[in-house]
Parts: sequence; structure tokens; C-alpha cells
Amino acid sequence: MSAQRDIRTDGIRLHCTINAGPGPEILFLNGAFTTGRDWKKVVRQLPPDAHTVRFDARGRGRSADSADYSFSGALQDVERVIEATGLRNPVLVGWSHGATLAVRHAATHPGRVAGLVLIDGALPVRIFRGKAPGRIHRQYRMLGLPLRVLGIMRLASRMNHRQAAEVVLELDRVDAGLLPDYRALDCPTLLVLGSGPHFGSPASEMSAMRAAADPAVAQNPRVHLYTTVPSNHLWMLRRDAATIADAIRAVTG
Repeated sequence: MSAQRDIRTDGIRLHCTINAGPGPEILFLNGAFTTGRDWKKVVRQLPPDAHTVRFDARGRGRSADSADYSFSGALQDVERVIEATGLRNPVLVGWSHGATLAVRHAATHPGRVAGLVLIDGALPVRIFRGKAPGRIHRQYRMLGLPLRVLGIMRLASRMNHRQAAEVVLELDRVDAGLLPDYRALDCPTLLVLGSGPHFGSPASEMSAMRAAADPAVAQNPRVHLYTTVPSNHLWMLRRDAATIADAIRAVTG
């Protein structure tokens, strides 16, 4: 049975969904513009005793809006959710933007994370060089209306197109510097990669991103590539929920 709870961080209300069980603690960290609802299929594949926490990040879903959508603000929210929900030693399961948050949090909180499952994200490479940032801004300007509609429906973020583009570009900069974070990890870490195309991204960018899994794995004997699935970046949580749940079970034991 799920319980709904609101917590506050930096004066912002965050909406959480908690399935309290006696089993392993698992905190799910969303993609940049998605909500905790996206994990439903994965949660259903887990053992019924799992203690799971999902939350809508600031400006997404049922959480309140914010003037700050920075990576540091998102990282602060992760820390606050862990504290407010009483998680002691959770497994962090992150998708895309959430995977990067998971790695950075675990690297800076040794001994306080039981494991990581990283889904098509936290890959240590800089993708958006040269004219690419301008392309990202143009893409999100074109997506402004559908994103606003999804935001009003509380199915996605409510950022404007400039804020959304900056979230993507800042994430790219953070990812480029993740190798020291991988070296610092003291918990078992599994990567699950997609292999299909991604809307708006040239195949060369996606290939470069996923190839960066190799140097990530090489940094630390605790880090392993669990599997590569045929789904693209956006569909992995729906089409590969069973595989992701298997990876979580492999970490939790």
C-alpha cells in the first residue's frame, strides 16, 4: 500500500510516494523532466517487502515550482528526501539525470549508500560541444508548448524552455567530470544501458555517451556493466522494467 507524503527542502514542497516494507530500502531518482510515476512498472517487479521511495523533483509532477533547477539544488533535494523519509542505507536507482545524482550523492556520502543501479546515465563524457548548445536551446524552444501541457497535467516538468535547456547542458558538464566520483564509490554499482535511438540526438552523440561506460567501469572494481537492452532512452523504464528490477535485486542480494 502506497503512502503519499509531502516534505520541504529549501522552502520547496516535494511530493513523495512511499511503499514501506521491511525489505531493502530503495530510492528512485527520475529523469530530468519526468516524475516518480514513471517507476511504477519497475516497482511492481520488485519483491513485495521492498521499502521504496519515489518523489517528484522540484517543478515536476505534484511538487512545487522553484526558481532554482540547478544540479546542486537537485542534489540537495536527494539529501533532504533521504533524511525526511528515514532511509538509512538505501540503494539508489537513477535514470538519466537521476543516475548522475545517484553517483554524485554516493561519492560524497561514503558508507551511507548500499548500492547503485544506473540506467542510461551518469556516463562520464562531454557531449554538447561547439554548436550543440544552440541546438539544444532550439529543440526545447520548439518543445515549449507540449512540455507546458504535460506540466499542467503534472506528468512532466513545468520549466520554461530556457530552464529545460540549461538543465540538459549543466548535466552534460557535470557528467564530463564524473570519473573521480566513480573512483570514490564504495558500494556495488551496476549500469544498465539502452541501445536504441533517442529523439533529438544524433546517433553519434548517443554512441559516444554509451561508449563512456567503459572508462566508468575501469575506474573501480565495484562498478560493472549489468546489461545493454534494445530499448531507447525514453522507453527503458516501461519496456525493460523486469531487467531493471533484476539489476536492483542483484545489488540488494
